[in-house]
Amino acid sequence: MSGREWIMQLSDLIGNHELKASLQATMDQHRLPHALMIEGAAGTGKKMLAQILAQYCLCSAQEHQPCGKCLNCQKAEKGVHPDLMIYDGEQQGALNIESIRNIRSSAYIMPNEAPRKVYILHHCEKMLPAAQNAFLKVMEEPPDHVVFILTTETASAMLETVQSRARVITLYPPDPSETAEWLRERMPDHPIEEIREAAEACGGNIGMTMAMLQTGGDEGRKLAKEIFHAIPLSTEYPLLLLTYRLTESRAFAMKVLDDLGELAAECVKASVGVQEVSEDALDTARRLSLRRLLHIQKTIMKARDILNINVNLNFYSTWLCAALRSD
Repeated sequence: MSGREWIMQLSDLIGNHELKASLQATMDQHRLPHALMIEGAAGTGKKMLAQILAQYCLCSAQEHQPCGKCLNCQKAEKGVHPDLMIYDGEQQGALNIESIRNIRSSAYIMPNEAPRKVYILHHCEKMLPAAQNAFLKVMEEPPDHVVFILTTETASAMLETVQSRARVITLYPPDPSETAEWLRERMPDHPIEEIREAAEACGGNIGMTMAMLQTGGDEGRKLAKEIFHAIPLSTEYPLLLLTYRLTESRAFAMKVLDDLGELAAECVKASVGVQEVSEDALDTARRLSLRRLLHIQKTIMKARDILNINVNLNFYSTWLCAALRSD
């Protein structure tokens, strides 16, 4: 297999067709700016796009960058290039003010091997204002040989002064049908109908869809039942512990909400006398009034809508606990 066959290209990024065309034109004209900020929900491909842009910057070929053949491309692909520095804000201290000052100092040192040095900063929404202001100093007058690539769930989490000095790139989830076709080749053990249903449930978000398919349904259904059983308890603590488990991933949370919605619908049927429902639904319907069940059903629908936007999962799990217990 040749390098050109395995190196990531913009075409490998699913969806976002207009954005890819615009970026490709910028790259072909060698006009990539010194700072780029990639925003988008988790699972939309921010890390993948950052890696593609980094490999483009490091490639030593004269055309068709990244070429996948030169030594710079090969080292970047393996994650061992000395001119590619990656920081992840989810790691403690990775983007604190001391780390940013170190980045600022090292940025002025010339590249070791590649034409440019690339700094990728993931989860920049974790960066405190003091660290952002420290970073701003090097963004205002960046060395010619440096490119900064920042990723964040939303650009609005960054100071306006930082935003104004970067080209903001917004990634959106692909159409669910595109996601399903892309995953069909990569997850052949899953039936296509299952993949399509997961892609629809996750709004086309590739990362969330993959996580949902890999997690499976049993754990989600079990948690949904436990949540329902904890709602009428006299203390909220057991329910809070259960809803906190939704912070594992958005895909898992979405799966649990789907199962909660199905269970709520069954409980409502049981409450009005329908007998062809599960024992869990019958048992829960005995302990909750019809009015309360309808409120829970409405809360679950609202919770599903909220999960489709950028929301902190820790805050979300606490809100959901309170909302399910309220009358």
